[in-house]
Amino acid sequence: MKKLKLAQVANLIHKAEMFTDRDERTNMTKHSSEEDVSYVHIEPFVPASKILPEVTPRVIILGIFLAIVLAASTTFLGLKIARTIAGSIPAALISMIVLRRMKTSSILENNMVQTIASAGESVAGAVIFTIPALVLMEYWQSFDYFQTALVTVLGGILGVMFSVPLRRSMVVKENLPYPEGLATAEILRAGEDSKGSAKVLVRGTVFSAIFAFLQTGFKIVGEQIQYWAKIGPVASGISLTLSPVLMAAGYIVGLRGLLAFIVGGGLTWAIGIPLYVYFQGIPEAPDLGTSLSIIQKSHFRYMAIGVMAIGGIWCVISLLKQISQAITTSYKAMRTNKGGFGNVERTDRDIPFNYVLWVVGLITIPTFLLFLTLVDNANLPITSLTFWGFIVFATLASLIIGFIFSAVAAYIVGIVGTTSLPVSAIALTSIIGVSFLLLGLLGHQIDFHIDTAAALKVASIVILFSGLICVAAAISGDNMQDLKAGQLVGATPWKQQAMLAVGAVASALVIPYILQTTFEAYGIGNILPRPDMDPLRALAAPQATLMATVAKGFFGGELPWTEIYAGVGVGVIAIIIDEILRRRHAGVRFQPLLLALGMYFPLSYVTGFFVGGLINSLVVHATKKRAILEGESNGILFASGIIAGEAILGAVLTIPFAYYQSTEIFVLNIPWLVHYHDILGVVLFFGLCVLLYRQALGKRQTKSKA
Repeated sequence: MKKLKLAQVANLIHKAEMFTDRDERTNMTKHSSEEDVSYVHIEPFVPASKILPEVTPRVIILGIFLAIVLAASTTFLGLKIARTIAGSIPAALISMIVLRRMKTSSILENNMVQTIASAGESVAGAVIFTIPALVLMEYWQSFDYFQTALVTVLGGILGVMFSVPLRRSMVVKENLPYPEGLATAEILRAGEDSKGSAKVLVRGTVFSAIFAFLQTGFKIVGEQIQYWAKIGPVASGISLTLSPVLMAAGYIVGLRGLLAFIVGGGLTWAIGIPLYVYFQGIPEAPDLGTSLSIIQKSHFRYMAIGVMAIGGIWCVISLLKQISQAITTSYKAMRTNKGGFGNVERTDRDIPFNYVLWVVGLITIPTFLLFLTLVDNANLPITSLTFWGFIVFATLASLIIGFIFSAVAAYIVGIVGTTSLPVSAIALTSIIGVSFLLLGLLGHQIDFHIDTAAALKVASIVILFSGLICVAAAISGDNMQDLKAGQLVGATPWKQQAMLAVGAVASALVIPYILQTTFEAYGIGNILPRPDMDPLRALAAPQATLMATVAKGFFGGELPWTEIYAGVGVGVIAIIIDEILRRRHAGVRFQPLLLALGMYFPLSYVTGFFVGGLINSLVVHATKKRAILEGESNGILFASGIIAGEAILGAVLTIPFAYYQSTEIFVLNIPWLVHYHDILGVVLFFGLCVLLYRQALGKRQTKSKA
């Protein structure tokens, strides 16, 4: 083994802080590939040689039930306040509570329940950001069950299949953090582990849940602090989301992993927006912060979409070698072992790639029929050749673009987590990209500026296409998160992949009913199904409204193409910088996808992650003299509890919020607290940061063996 340089030692210390059970169950080993890529081999909680129940009737029943519950709660919460929750964590906790009453239950059964259940949140989160746009555009008068269900089923299955060859690349070799996956594994292992680990996890969970309830329930604690100022001809400022979850996710990833993300935020808010104000002035708004936010959303978000588009393509290209190796390994194993897994360890068995090809091939048939029906019903004034070209293009593009964004989502959630996956950015990029290609295909036969009816029909087809792509991407990211948890607890990958497909299909079959019921109960945006309804209670659906605006605006020539092209240029520069760092083995990367996220998210999100990464760096600095394998701190465990606390509370609060049709039912209207609203939030937030730092400096107690 080669001698380690100081930079490599620092990197390994960081990795040692990111993985748990560094005693008899986890061994950290440095491997060298042709490119000298270091990664960590993890010995799971349940060894590969040990066989425990995973997929049982009770697992399937409980998993599907929780998937439907999470789909319903995510639909309401996402349409109401544009927030979704990480489904894996509450599902894992509920599963442990239920299955613990059955003496024969295993940790792998609990893991399989959360795998199935998490599909409900992922499917709903993707659907509500896209499909309601059809109602908002008044193309649909109500949610079409067949088309909604078919788009969701196709996207869900494709997302699972596309994620199969990505597991070895992103979960095993790249060894990305996957914050929610890590938190889920900690919850599952704490249920089997010693009291010491469980106490740390529960402590973080309780603190986070209380903090979140004070913010979203009682609403007596501030959720954000900000300061904006105009100095001469320029304006800028600073803001911070007082979110324990973002801080904890930032801690798990670390500053090194967040470099491009932070730079993206800095380029937008410290350079881009001040320059825009200098040359273009400030748009009218109630306050300066809102004005700057309008600039960011109207211009720099489209630049971020350009960066994400080129970064996503590059992400897939850079992974082609690893993906092809995974495919080759799977194919050889199938031929050698006549369809079996042979000597491949249980914990390293994916769905065989020939099965993946068969499923994708079969999915192509209903996808083709879906677009055939949509284009035929649109009755567009196009030639027969263009008609069939449109259908073939949409079918093939759903596979190609679907795979690209599945890889993009899998990578993004590996860094910032499922909750922070920018589904709206994926949808926007998909809408713009497909619309651009369709304009080239149809523009010579249809003048969309004059034929507004045709423009609406094509825009609606694009929305359904993007809905399929978003579901595939969301499921792919969710699958990676589940597979990370499975890697740590010792699950069988192919069983997780199959069960996630079960959860995705089950959720897809009920999503249309949930959407229609929600629409009839509240209304969506400015569309009310009955004249006697209160418009103030209508669900805002901001992302779906944005999708409708962009889809219609594209064919009306109203999109800011200058910003999108500029973003592509910035993305190319980011790719060049990343390649230079990779070839020089600098120990840090500059991923264009993370740069895009930093430009796309509000500044408060970027600073929230930064605070967590800073705590991580302080911990690494304080423990730099400790031997790499000398014990394990509680930092990751406590951070996992923080993530779990808000996710669980968010799932619980959706029940009374939906029942009372309001998110204000727990609000404490105490006048004197209004004056200390932000101060209390700052004190509690930074108090939790200090507590995380102190927990991270301590060593974990010795654990019981599996």
